[in-house]
Amino acid sequence: MIKFIMIILCFLPCVLVGANPKVIINDIHWPPYFMIIPQQEGVGLAKDIINLCLQRIGHQAKYHELPVKRTHHFMEVGEIDLTVYSYKEQRKKILYYGKEVLFNSEYGFMVRANSGIEIDELADLNPYVMGHLAGLSYTPELKKIIDDKAEVEEVVIGYSLKAMFAQLLADIPRFEIMADSKHTFYWEAQKLGISDKVKVLDYNIKNKAYYLTVSKQTENIKEPEEFLAKTDVCLREIKQNGMYHKILARYGIH
Repeated sequence: MIKFIMIILCFLPCVLVGANPKVIINDIHWPPYFMIIPQQEGVGLAKDIINLCLQRIGHQAKYHELPVKRTHHFMEVGEIDLTVYSYKEQRKKILYYGKEVLFNSEYGFMVRANSGIEIDELADLNPYVMGHLAGLSYTPELKKIIDDKAEVEEVVIGYSLKAMFAQLLADIPRFEIMADSKHTFYWEAQKLGISDKVKVLDYNIKNKAYYLTVSKQTENIKEPEEFLAKTDVCLREIKQNGMYHKILARYGIH
């Protein structure tokens, strides 16, 4: 009888764990998409959507905070199961892509509100010292400009967006212009109470679509392509029933 009870006690936890397998996801401060520290609105629109869809397909999310630059390596070796990436053909060597867009992000430039700087084409960046947030990827054309400027010490590298705002708004600014998601600029400026001190320029560098991706070395997701097919179904369903747009609206995106 005692042996029978011990078998039952052992079996039950195994069933519970098996029913909701964990999925390890990298976590970064990338508002309004990902936020390590929850805000009044939530933990980030991407995390809200991911958590919802994982729950629907019977998985549980486990977030690990990692610098952007280390994410690629961790996905390559399978220490992270899932992350969010824009599409690049070379990334398909190490990961599987979902087919349904998780979210779109428009990239542009931010300057001091009183700078008078206007950008109509990338060549207009030539006179300015640029800020670069470590780990942020750019279009090939913009990356070349930043690489060329780095060679002549016209690039300032930072490791947090908050610090980059402080350097831009210092009495003697360390740089004059930087690139990132426009929604990220708007969000961070509002939260820091400095929306009147910075300006997001109209110029659009690129509109990027982001997708769920799974490492080809994952150990926690047994059937990666089937898993992504299920998350694609979830994304389509919540877009159709209006839940997706309600999540975006909560973060000020319409």
